[in-house]
Amino acid sequence: MTAHDGARAPDTSATLRRGPLASVRIIEFAGIGPVPYGAMLMADLGADVIRIDRPGGYPAPEASLKFEEMGPTAIFNRSRRTVRVDLKSSAGRQLILRLVSNCDALIESYRPATMERLGLGPSHCLAVNPRLAYVRTTGWGQTGALANAPGHDLNYIGISGALSLFEKDGALPTGIPPLIGDMAAGGLFSAFGLLAAVLEARQSGIGQVVDSAIVDGSGSLFTLLRSLNKAGGYAVPAGGNVLDGGRHFYRTYRCSDQRYIAVGAIEPAFREALLRKLELIEDERFLSGEVADDAYCTQRLAAIFAEKSRDHWEAFFTDSGACVTPVLSMEEAEAHGVAGERGSFVRIDGVSQQVPAPRFSRTPGHISVSPIEASRHDASALLAWGFSAQEIEQLKAVSAIE
Repeated sequence: MTAHDGARAPDTSATLRRGPLASVRIIEFAGIGPVPYGAMLMADLGADVIRIDRPGGYPAPEASLKFEEMGPTAIFNRSRRTVRVDLKSSAGRQLILRLVSNCDALIESYRPATMERLGLGPSHCLAVNPRLAYVRTTGWGQTGALANAPGHDLNYIGISGALSLFEKDGALPTGIPPLIGDMAAGGLFSAFGLLAAVLEARQSGIGQVVDSAIVDGSGSLFTLLRSLNKAGGYAVPAGGNVLDGGRHFYRTYRCSDQRYIAVGAIEPAFREALLRKLELIEDERFLSGEVADDAYCTQRLAAIFAEKSRDHWEAFFTDSGACVTPVLSMEEAEAHGVAGERGSFVRIDGVSQQVPAPRFSRTPGHISVSPIEASRHDASALLAWGFSAQEIEQLKAVSAIE
C-alpha cells in the first residue's frame, strides 16, 4: 500500500500495535453497519481484532460488490486483518473455538440462535473461555416478539421513538442516514458494552453475554429530550421545540447560494451577540423571547441570510460569539480549516478518512492496517493468534479457510 499527502503508511506488524486498547483481543464476525464500525473504532485504538469473514467474502452494503472489491474505500474495515473461514465445517468451528480461548471478546450480528446452530453460541464459547465477553449486536435484541424479525435502521429507530423526534411541520422525513441507529445505537453501544464487559471480567474472572440492541441504544440516545419532556419542557409536537428548530435562534437558514448556515444561539448571551452583529438588537420582538414572535423573527432572519452566501456569513460571524457556523458537505468538511488545524483527516491509498477518535495524550490511536489490506483474506493473521504455518496450511487443505 502507499500513503499520500504526507501521511505515514500504517504499520502492519502486530508488534507495532499501540493505543489505549492494545491489551484487548477481539474476534469480529463480518457483517455490515454497526459491527464493522464498532470494531474499527476499537482497532484504531489498538485492540487486536481479527475479522472472520465468510468464504468468498461478505457483500458490501448498497452495492453488488464484495468489501475486498471496494479497495481503499472500505474504510470501516481498517486496522485489523481478515480471515475467511467456513463456519459450517468442523475444522472451521474448531479454529474459531481456539481463537476464542485466546481472546477477551467476540462480537457478532447474526440473527438470534444462528451462532448456536453453528456450535459457536455463548455456551460453546464460554466453555472454552469463561472470561469471554460475548457481544450480540442486533436490531431488536435477543428476546421479544420481534427478535427474529428482519429490519433496518429506520425500523429500529421508528420503534424506539427516535425517528418521531425528526418530525417537522407535521411530517416526518422520508428517511435519514443510518447514524442514530446503526452507527451510534449499534456500533458505539456495542463497543461500549464490549469494553465494559471486558473490564468487569478482568476483575471478576467471569465472562458474560452482552445483548446490544439498536432499539435499546437509540432509545437511550434521547435521554436528555425524554427528561425535558417528562419535566414539561419539551412538550410541543416535534419540530416546535427549542432543540429541534422550533425557535428562530436554533435552526438552519438558507443562504443566497442555496447552501445553509446553522444558528445555535440558545443562551441569552449568544442571542445578544447574534442580534448585535445583525443590527437587530433594538427590535423588541427579537428581545421579547416570546414564542408568539417566532414566526416574525424566523422570517426576518431568513430574509437576511438569503441576501448573502454561506461563506460570507461564515466570515461575517467569525469570532462573534454568536454560535453561527456553516453547514458543510462531507467533502467540504474534510477541507475546512477546523479539520486542517486538528489534523482530522489522513489520506491512505488516495482516500481521505477520519483519524482515530477520540484522541489520547499518552496512548494515541493509530490506523495499523490500510482498508485495502484489511479487506483481503490473510491467513497469516492466524500466526499472531498462536497458529503455526504448518497448521495454517492444514486448514487450507481441508477448506476450513481460503
